Amino acid sequence: MKRRFLLGFLFIGFLCSQLVAANGFLQSDSLDSVLRATKNPKDKVDAILKFLEKPENQYIEDTIATELANRAYVVAQQTNYVRGKVNAMIKLGNCYFRSSDYKKAMEYAQQAKEIAEDLNYDKELANSYTLIGIIYSELGAFDNSSPYYFKGLKLFEKLSDKEGIARSLGNIGLDFYDQKVYKKALEYLNNSLAIALSINNQSLIKKQYNNIAAVYADKQNYGTALAFMRKALKIEKKLGDKMGQGISIMNIGYIQMNEGNYKEAFLSFQQSLEFATEINNHLHIAKCLLNFGYCYYCVKNTGRSINYFNKALLEGRENGYYRIIAQSANMLNQIYTEKQDTLKAYKYIVLEKLAGDSLFAFQEQKLSSKLELQYLYEKKELKKQLAQQAKNTLMLIIIFGLVAGLFILGLVFSRHRLKLKLVLLEKEKIKSELNIRDRELTVNLISLIKKNEILADISGKLMQLEHKAKGIEAKESLSQISQELRNSTDDKMLNEFSKRFQEVHAGFYEKLLKTYPDLSPNELKLCAFLRLNMSTKDIAELTGQQIASIDTARYRLRKKLELAGSETNLVTFLTQI
Repeated sequence: MKRRFLLGFLFIGFLCSQLVAANGFLQSDSLDSVLRATKNPKDKVDAILKFLEKPENQYIEDTIATELANRAYVVAQQTNYVRGKVNAMIKLGNCYFRSSDYKKAMEYAQQAKEIAEDLNYDKELANSYTLIGIIYSELGAFDNSSPYYFKGLKLFEKLSDKEGIARSLGNIGLDFYDQKVYKKALEYLNNSLAIALSINNQSLIKKQYNNIAAVYADKQNYGTALAFMRKALKIEKKLGDKMGQGISIMNIGYIQMNEGNYKEAFLSFQQSLEFATEINNHLHIAKCLLNFGYCYYCVKNTGRSINYFNKALLEGRENGYYRIIAQSANMLNQIYTEKQDTLKAYKYIVLEKLAGDSLFAFQEQKLSSKLELQYLYEKKELKKQLAQQAKNTLMLIIIFGLVAGLFILGLVFSRHRLKLKLVLLEKEKIKSELNIRDRELTVNLISLIKKNEILADISGKLMQLEHKAKGIEAKESLSQISQELRNSTDDKMLNEFSKRFQEVHAGFYEKLLKTYPDLSPNELKLCAFLRLNMSTKDIAELTGQQIASIDTARYRLRKKLELAGSETNLVTFLTQI
């Protein structure tokens, strides 16, 4: 047993391998009746697990509990009932832990933990953490047990599961107790007790009364320890927990013996032995017999002391309880040494040594289990860390790639924006240059108009001279000069305008003719004048036509450009070509 002498009695119901006989269980057939009536396999799994969780079934023999938990596990696995499978694995882990098979217990606990983590089963995960913590605690690996207890506590708090919180606090308190940090142990155990009282969980209340009593007994504060034991005993009587009553009464007797109240101690041990005999718990019987031996030794009744130590020794040898054998043989050796019976004293020295060797072997096995689990734990944690590092590295690569991609995308976008800006600037520049050329062209046109006006004035004056001339020959000469001057001026002006317009608006005529091939040369020139935003008056002065004629020409042009009846401005339309 891992606990100290007193606490060992308190936790017999959980840790010992030979518990309540299965007779009562098998005769009741309560579970079998439920399973026969249940058709749904998932409900069968839940029924088995619920049965094993009941407080009155916590002392079922390990082999039967393991068989039932395994049955639930197989059915859950066959029907793909994952949550039931996880809970069955946790129950199997508890069963193997009770039978001291820590490796198997840890395997089931770890598997349940991994599935619960993957599927976000918070309650099952919390129970897995708790089981792992209990296993490490039993092996004395408190550096590993405490983190798991606190992980479980955090999840139970998240779920607002008061029972789970109370159990976690109790486990943490026991960890502190094992390390003899009594102040912290009492703090956590009292907090656990307060929650158990608030939810009126009698089984949990009883457990924490016993745990608190163990702490005070370890501190040799027997009065307080006894008060808590009596409180636990009262609940055990109410629950009909015979195993618990037997343990509590035996512990009360042990304190009475330590305080010198031998008469009361005898009565307590006798009552405890009756409970142990009734439920056929051989380890409990052996401990009662051993305590009778101690008590009779204390009152110097050597004969009866030897008798009870021999009975305890016999129980120990028949059931393989090496600690009972070692303690009984040690006391018998001490008694016969005091009697100076060397031969019998030597006999019990040999028995004590053999039992001690077996205990040592068991402790060595336990230490090996601890080291193995520690190795597996560290190996798993290292693997987990390496996997996390690989994951982190991958994440960094992805993040770096994203950042680099965003940076490159930003550069491309910036370059595109810059290019677009340059294109816009180029367009603005071209537009600006085009506007300048348009203005130059307009200025040239105005200049041509002025020249045309001057030439027209000269031509008019020549015509006046023609009327005043006397001879026919002189009149004809003046008329010819006037006509040639007008024709050459008009052609020269229009040719120069067309040349300059084509330089500024290259392709304008081609685009118009491509879409509107019926346009005449005069209409093309009119389009050019309008493209320069020239007024009807300016066009008339430039071409020497009447304003009405230009208006008529504009109307015909709108029809050819399919703008008749439309509100589209003719100048705007031509500007966009």
